[in-house]
Amino acid sequence: MAMKKKQELKDVFNGLSSLLYQSAVVDLSSGTPTITPEYDLPVTVDTLQITQDDPTINHYKVIGLDGDWTSSATLGDMSIQFTVPTKAVEVLKLAYGEDAVKSITKLSISTGDAEIDNAANGYEGSSVMLKKKKITGTFVLVDEEKENLMVMTNVALWAKPLYDNPGTEPFAIQFTGTMEGAGAQSMAWLKKKPAE
Repeated sequence: MAMKKKQELKDVFNGLSSLLYQSAVVDLSSGTPTITPEYDLPVTVDTLQITQDDPTINHYKVIGLDGDWTSSATLGDMSIQFTVPTKAVEVLKLAYGEDAVKSITKLSISTGDAEIDNAANGYEGSSVMLKKKKITGTFVLVDEEKENLMVMTNVALWAKPLYDNPGTEPFAIQFTGTMEGAGAQSMAWLKKKPAE
């Protein structure tokens, strides 16, 4: 086999335009998987991280010889993290569960400041019970040209509220987790098929 040159090996996924999510896990080992996203999540720029820790190397040595007799490795843990800067009810339900989010039809507040109090109408919105909820499913990363996809399935995430810089950044939900796809195809890179 002839040596492959750099330009022949250039097959890059870069520049993100959307992070799509569906709750169902997809079988990426089949030749014709189908994905029907339920959300196009608004993700804060530069918060999406998909990494794998370095492997743990197990060294096996024998008496009288320097260096390894043999070695083995345990793969590092996968880590996925991103921030969604919204308090939309749909995202709160995704993060904490349908039963954790309740509607508030009218909240009254008495501060003595008529502008804040809004006495005639009050405030409406939603409340959330912060609880542990495992979010599983499939994520699709769409590139800027909408020509390439990166698919991650067997994903497991947990959410937490994030409001650590209120002077310049909005309230957000941070999702952190891993991939639970041991023994399964969990990542795929796809290019748009040309018309035949």
